[in-house]
Amino acid sequence: MKRNQVVLIYGLPASGKYTVAKEIQQRYGGILLDNHYFFDMFIGMTENTDEEWYKYASYVGAVRKAFLNVLQHFYTKKHNTRYIFTAALLREERLPARLRKFAQNINADFIPIELKARPEVLLSRCDTKARRKRKKLHDKNRYNELLKQWLHGAFHSRHPNKLILDSSELSLEETVKLIQQHLTKFD
Repeated sequence: MKRNQVVLIYGLPASGKYTVAKEIQQRYGGILLDNHYFFDMFIGMTENTDEEWYKYASYVGAVRKAFLNVLQHFYTKKHNTRYIFTAALLREERLPARLRKFAQNINADFIPIELKARPEVLLSRCDTKARRKRKKLHDKNRYNELLKQWLHGAFHSRHPNKLILDSSELSLEETVKLIQQHLTKFD
């Protein structure tokens, strides 16, 4: 890489964001900052359910904002780094704008990657052992109710560096390969 990269992998819950981001990190390097790292920090300290924490997303968003400020202040300027963020974004989410500003401040390319999936695929993926282990929403009935709301309020980047992939049509291997090809354009 000639410059830092700030990669945002976003999409609806169960679209495969974390799985894809983890593969990108393991194969090609980078620092993974999964959306749920912030939520899990609070969930792990209490006995509340994951669903209850969504009510407090704006507060967790403030923690994420503070984290970005600290990261920007202390990031290493000695070598280029790929920061890989994941997020399930709705229109009112401020993370994309904050990440664009973070990228600009550290002289990085901002690269948004949207993972789409058909609703029936998302629903089939919501109740897995891995999602339950990560304390993610996994009740199919509740997920289906929320999915109807999320589909209408989903964020779609207009950034020129964006890449949109359908994770219900592609294998993990194909998805990772296409993302790596896209990231290479910015090397």
